[in-house]
Amino acid sequence: MTIKTRLPRPDLLVLSLEGRLDAFGSEALQRALHEAPAAARRLVLDLGAVNYLSSAALRVLLTELKKRRALGGDVVLAAVQPYCQSVLEIAGFADAFARADAVEAATGDDLAGAERAISWTGAETYEGAAGRLRVRRGSDAPGYIEVAGDINDVLHARVTPGHVFSKRFSHKAYSIGLGGLGARLEDYFTLMGEMITIGGTMVWLPCDGHGRPDFLIPKNDAGQVLLRTGFNASLAGEFNDQIEFRSARPEGATMSELYRLLFDFARERRPAFRGALGLAMRAEMPAVFGAGVVRAPVAPNAPTNGLPITDPANFAEWFEFDREPRHRGVTGLVAGCGIDLRADLSGYTREYLDKTFYYNPANAGAAGMTLHNHVVAFGALPMPEDGFTLEREIASVVERGEFLDMRHMLDASTVSRAVIGLIYARDFRPDAECVPGHAE
Repeated sequence: MTIKTRLPRPDLLVLSLEGRLDAFGSEALQRALHEAPAAARRLVLDLGAVNYLSSAALRVLLTELKKRRALGGDVVLAAVQPYCQSVLEIAGFADAFARADAVEAATGDDLAGAERAISWTGAETYEGAAGRLRVRRGSDAPGYIEVAGDINDVLHARVTPGHVFSKRFSHKAYSIGLGGLGARLEDYFTLMGEMITIGGTMVWLPCDGHGRPDFLIPKNDAGQVLLRTGFNASLAGEFNDQIEFRSARPEGATMSELYRLLFDFARERRPAFRGALGLAMRAEMPAVFGAGVVRAPVAPNAPTNGLPITDPANFAEWFEFDREPRHRGVTGLVAGCGIDLRADLSGYTREYLDKTFYYNPANAGAAGMTLHNHVVAFGALPMPEDGFTLEREIASVVERGEFLDMRHMLDASTVSRAVIGLIYARDFRPDAECVPGHAE
């Protein structure tokens, strides 16, 4: 059994198989699926060169089907050969899977673009001072904010090699933190800066004095490239709601105003809301205010005065931040989270909640909330009026957009229109998928 992997889009994985899907071949398939990017919820299996299908293979396929449908995706079998079709029929699974005559049909707009055709007409609506929301319900499954490391180790510049976590970055579909890329510890440890993963991509801002982010989009993540992080907060679970936002003002709503609108909506309409939101967003942004560490907050660089890097005595030396917009009129991809300080947060695991948020002195300070968001800026791209989803829009921006920048996003940044995926965080918990220490 040989398996070739393609990732045409962050949300679509194509595996082309050749040979026998017997017990041995099924193990190879299982390994390939285990290594597949988590963001690729739609799986197309090209079986045009598979001449044998066993019960072991059926078990693998059915397990994958259940998993991906639970995540809002699907498994499509393309170009199934007559003998394999007979096995599916005899086993009673002929109608269990979506089918296509050829892999081209399975990855074309008729099938893979089905998400794009979802209409927002008739969606639930909610209005507030910042603007108007149109809401499509998503998964009812609980979502979480998963945390690797501790933001307080970053703030006190006490990150050591023992605090570093390693992770295949395409498995962290939406995450923010401190990180870098490199095969050896010395390649990244003293350069780690602001980072984000969104839609299968990873962007980080090396603390090398140049202020230029590195932007990597994998076409096939076989595990050779690992995300290295001293702190990472990621969204875990499917979006509970997808939301279209339109600002009430041409100049847009600030991020704090937008979050207040989302908090108010969630408190009134969503019983699962406990005070914390995880968010991913594709936005039209009139103004982006950014910030970022300019020196890696690792133990060898710790301030000699023993104070946090955010202390007024250290802040100017450790951070750059914008008093005027860094970018105007751009398309932004945003990931992050926020807590509503007006809510009762006692139900959350305090240890991991406190490891996620901090006060950035560059923020003007939004009353009643604490936010932690990063943004990737692209040249302006139009967003359709209808028939779109967050996943499709993110994939489109990554594929077609002119990459400009990435920064920690200050709350004064403005949004005029956006499509947003929301997780009503059930809790904050440790990220079991991040491996402690530098892994080769």
